[in-house]
Amino acid sequence: MSVSNTKVSPIRAVMGFSAMTDAELVVLANGVLKGLTGNASYPNPTVPLTTFGNDITAYSSAVTAALDGGKNAKSAREKAKKAVVKDLRQLAMYVESNCDDEMAIFTTSGFTARAKPSASGPVDVPTFKSLDYGVHPGQILAWIKSVPGAKAYNMRYGPMPPTPPAAAGSTPSSTPASAGATAGAGPGATPSSWTVLNVANIKTAFPIDNLMSGTLYAFQLQALGMKGLSAWSDSSTIMCP
Repeated sequence: MSVSNTKVSPIRAVMGFSAMTDAELVVLANGVLKGLTGNASYPNPTVPLTTFGNDITAYSSAVTAALDGGKNAKSAREKAKKAVVKDLRQLAMYVESNCDDEMAIFTTSGFTARAKPSASGPVDVPTFKSLDYGVHPGQILAWIKSVPGAKAYNMRYGPMPPTPPAAAGSTPSSTPASAGATAGAGPGATPSSWTVLNVANIKTAFPIDNLMSGTLYAFQLQALGMKGLSAWSDSSTIMCP
């Protein structure tokens, strides 16, 4: 019998309590107090619910008192808010540890679960911004467009095979000599061998050195993400200076 070892992502509560408005925090705190009171799934809260309830009441009263704008009243409100925030953080961790990673149990606590990251496939296939001549013969500079989710990139390159000799009586090609990015290889031709390079930084041009001047090269890209590798891109070609 095979045994499944599928890993269950732990449920985590939405925190950010300090950033909530007073009204939002009071509503949430009262909801958690109601959810945990008499809840058999959470029999021993790390913060006694009586203490939690008293802190909520004190905070609500301090919020009302601070509406007049007095400095002391505002200070008392902030102190009371910190107490409620501290209670909520402790209770959230308690709920996370005791819900058995069951959403149905977690939601009875009154807390909101943090959204889990959605599953995604491998990253998109990357492309070149440009391929250009380097600062000296035998060098090509490659600029790579970033791909969302990519952690690194692979580049491979190889010399293109020469165009087969034209058959007797065939019409000469009308391709201009300036079309160096495609001239020199037959339709559908690919390099017989590839050299693969790892590219970690794409903020600047990536140099490829020690190429043979006057040779047409094909370049392809691949992205590496959390879910694996993309497919290789279509070839981009350039004649090495």
